[in-house]
Amino acid sequence: MSAKAEKLVQILKELENNSAIDGSAIVSPKGQLMASALHADIDPRGVAAMAAALTSVGARVGKTLNAGDPGQMVLAGSKRLIIVNSLAKAILIALAPADAKIGLIDFEVSQALDKIKATLG
Repeated sequence: MSAKAEKLVQILKELENNSAIDGSAIVSPKGQLMASALHADIDPRGVAAMAAALTSVGARVGKTLNAGDPGQMVLAGSKRLIIVNSLAKAILIALAPADAKIGLIDFEVSQALDKIKATLG
């Protein structure tokens, strides 16, 4: 694993330690896995492909509705929250319990996004 990939994994683990996030991944806009801190029962490459597809659909919906590109999308499932944040060079997808405090998560995710941007340059 490259030093950059190791740093990205470290950022994901810090996010998990500092918030209600309990699984996350960083993927390229084209759906390639860059770093993962997902549970062993979750296919990280499948998540990477779906995160890129979701971001693409979100951008299209934003354009169609004249809302602009979505910076963040939150899917609220009955069991889990799925939080997707788009950056120019990467997508952060994170999981949290359905009853998690989204405000606290947003704060920690924002800090992680800053670190991811700095790492990717």
